[in-house]
Amino acid sequence: QGIDNAFWNCKLMVYGDGIQAFKPLAGGLDIAGHEMTHGVTQFSAGLNYINESGALNEAFSDIFGTIIEFYAKPSSANWLVGNEIGVTLRSMSNPNAYGNPDTYGGTNWYVGSGDNGGVHTNSGVANYWFYLLTMGGSGTNDLGSSFNVSGISIEKSRMIAYRTLTNYLFPTSNYADARFYSILSAIDLYGACS
Repeated sequence: QGIDNAFWNCKLMVYGDGIQAFKPLAGGLDIAGHEMTHGVTQFSAGLNYINESGALNEAFSDIFGTIIEFYAKPSSANWLVGNEIGVTLRSMSNPNAYGNPDTYGGTNWYVGSGDNGGVHTNSGVANYWFYLLTMGGSGTNDLGSSFNVSGISIEKSRMIAYRTLTNYLFPTSNYADARFYSILSAIDLYGACS
């Protein structure tokens, strides 16, 4: 009681009752899925919870928490992490809106030792990757590169994300590894140049 947090402690999930900032955290479907995914990650890729591997760890938890929300509540699901508990923690469709980067090394990219090297902050890059992969989008990123992505649907993007996490990533994986292996996963599932 009296805990404004939810977490995976390497053995079990803990959901606080949200006494100050949040409503009970077990009430958020994406939050519940997020914490369960930390367990999946521990027993598959084993992503270290620091720096870029930690940001990927957080992002995959956001990704699968959101996938679960879209599966269970398709009419009310959204790309906001935590809004069901009364406070939006992150946006996958617009990470910058909550102080997270949507571009590797771009606006809001965190360099430092706080938050285990920015594991929550820098998760925005992979969160936005998954959003674009699913929904598509176009524009110019923070580093001046233009992009135009056709979304492939959450049914296909979730398969790529899951295969990348469980078949290819390893404890010290970084964003370059995630890029390489997500492309390889897409080829495995849907063919070259798919």
